[in-house]
Amino acid sequence: MIKPLVYHPGQRTVQEEAGTVRVADKLADWVGPVADFARGADLVVLALPENGAGLRFALVSGAAPFVRLADAPELRLELPAGLAEHVQTPTACGGLVISLGLARRARVNGFLYGRAAALELVATEAFTLCRKYFAPSLPVCDAPLRVGPAVRTPLALDHPLLADVLGRAETAFLATVSPDGMPDVAHRGGPPGFLEYDPAARVLCWNEYVGDGVFKSAGNLRATGTMALLALDLASGDAVCLYGRGDYLNTRADRGREDALVQHREDRPQQGVIRCEIVRAERLRDVLHPRRRVDRVPRITSRSTVPEQKPQ
Repeated sequence: MIKPLVYHPGQRTVQEEAGTVRVADKLADWVGPVADFARGADLVVLALPENGAGLRFALVSGAAPFVRLADAPELRLELPAGLAEHVQTPTACGGLVISLGLARRARVNGFLYGRAAALELVATEAFTLCRKYFAPSLPVCDAPLRVGPAVRTPLALDHPLLADVLGRAETAFLATVSPDGMPDVAHRGGPPGFLEYDPAARVLCWNEYVGDGVFKSAGNLRATGTMALLALDLASGDAVCLYGRGDYLNTRADRGREDALVQHREDRPQQGVIRCEIVRAERLRDVLHPRRRVDRVPRITSRSTVPEQKPQ
């Protein structure tokens, strides 16, 4: 049984600034079809603690279904044993089960445990999310299961690869951590160039579009500042990752509302800005199976109807 979300002061402060406290309270006990989304996921993104204070990513990709659900009263996800090379268990873990092609995603946060033939993620928080801001993509072939990254290589903060990948990226993942040490990972999507990186100033920033009103990631940044951002190069299956300290600035206090999902006149209405001071960067090779963009699939944005935005 998944317990309702309990918002820490950082999240409450951001919700109050945005006028979404009542929306967040409505969503506190929302779960949705997490199990179905997990079975249909072709990508799992994990945020893990590193060296006591930082964060790092591990990913699993392959043809669905590769996530198995254990037969238990609570939500337990069985993940491939190959993850053991990337994880020291037991450990707190932020998880995202996702299908970029179907615009489906669900957060599954909890604790990873080593088992005889697999790793098991025992959920303490789980809920499905809306379909907005995806850039639809599919694997280029039905390749075997991959656990990545295969190699992590440090990058200078002014390395041209960072500007190249960040400038082209339409799909990224933001890892943050709560005051009690629980990692969290969230999808961030937008048109090429939505991630703005200034290598001279060592600053990464982007506009936060209107979301569900919970502000889980933004609130974590307010509380702890710890962040890592993974930007995918889908064609190669590689990625770059930037690590540092971030903060959230709410720019639209007038967007308060009573419902989590609202149809807007804009595709990507701005709610705020995340600004991060970057201290190090890495290139991650073979982080997932290469994917191809699917342009014929309509993108779901805030201008889409509410039924189109809802998890489905």
